[in-house]
Amino acid sequence: MASLIFYLVSEKDKYDSMIKVSIHMEQSAAETNDEYGILSRIFSSRAVAQILDFFLDHKEFDYSANEIARKTGLSFRTIFRELPDLEDRQLIFNTRRIGKVNMYKLNLDLDAVASLEKFSLEMSLISNRAANTVKSRLSEREEELVDEIDSFSDSIVHHTKQ
Repeated sequence: MASLIFYLVSEKDKYDSMIKVSIHMEQSAAETNDEYGILSRIFSSRAVAQILDFFLDHKEFDYSANEIARKTGLSFRTIFRELPDLEDRQLIFNTRRIGKVNMYKLNLDLDAVASLEKFSLEMSLISNRAANTVKSRLSEREEELVDEIDSFSDSIVHHTKQ
């Protein structure tokens, strides 16, 4: 009986040590991630941004990982790797299961998703304005070049007539 009690106490000590190591590892990981901030944790890769862009553009319906991969151009493996993290962060949720396939949808009830949508829209508008400014500058320069060519052509014609 005494050896059984010793064995149980010994096993409990091992278990407690494993839990302490696990907690320490999680705290270290959290401290490392905090170094960069929440956005770098959420947008850990370009793929996450592409997936969220997809969901923001297609928020009416739910989609399988396969459909998301096909429509974003990302590999199924990448989608399958990123979806659990987005689900853990409650940005998307599993709406239903069709056979063995999970269907996912953007979590429109989360205030952060509404803010993300607003942010995305505003950044898109800024980007469009910047692109239009560049196009406008190019158009102005094109007009200047056309005027220079016309002027040059006129001078050539004028010189050939003399």
